Amino acid sequence: MTQAEQIEQLVGRGFSEERAETIVLMREAAIIIFDTFPDTLVLVGGANLVLFQESVRHSADLDFFPVSGKMPNVAKLSEVLLDGLTPLARLSNLHPLNLKTISSEAGQIKLMLSSNNGKALFTVDITSIGSVLKSGIEEVSLEATAANRKANVKFISRDQQLLNKAETFLLRRNLKTRDAYDVMDLLAKGASLTGNLKNHLEDMLYGEFDADRIRERIMQVNPKRCRAELKDKLPDEVYQKLEEQDFQSLRDALMKIFHEWL
Repeated sequence: MTQAEQIEQLVGRGFSEERAETIVLMREAAIIIFDTFPDTLVLVGGANLVLFQESVRHSADLDFFPVSGKMPNVAKLSEVLLDGLTPLARLSNLHPLNLKTISSEAGQIKLMLSSNNGKALFTVDITSIGSVLKSGIEEVSLEATAANRKANVKFISRDQQLLNKAETFLLRRNLKTRDAYDVMDLLAKGASLTGNLKNHLEDMLYGEFDADRIRERIMQVNPKRCRAELKDKLPDEVYQKLEEQDFQSLRDALMKIFHEWL
């Protein structure tokens, strides 16, 4: 599929043309990374939702978890990204790209990609904090848009993503209403927590989160916070429907996923 065709599809889902262009670039970056570091990483987070779960919430984070336990070499990662993204960046009039290393500590790599005018495009974030069940990993073969590359991209499944979002919603130091939106969206698309995924969530909650603490967290998903965090991240039509009902559907989704512990 050409760059123009991908952008057209994304705009049809509600993304602006500029954001659609960035998402295509993120997809290209994921292919480059998996081509260079096969069997090392799995794609998680917001980019997974946009690329593989049809989410309309914009994300500028390309997040990975090292399933092999080994972190990629930062210098090589930066080199292959800048080199591999050049053809697509030229098509988008973003060349030359700039790539800044924000963090390269043990267990965490964070890079920031920006355009030729200094505008931030997206981050590449690899962290060993957290876990992914092997049964929750899926794989698809993707071809690059503007380079002769092909890679098997590994990403967490819809159900595994729901588990991760449920855990993240409770564990973040600073609550993010985007986690609540993602839970609602994943449930609407048929995601569920059963078997090992449910047991994993229960183990995380045990001794840490009682019913009152979970309810208190859910009630923090209030209209003021949702307006501040979601208005710029969702298509207008989607956002307006949520705002009209004071974002109750987000809280309802959280109550549904945690109902057994309330």
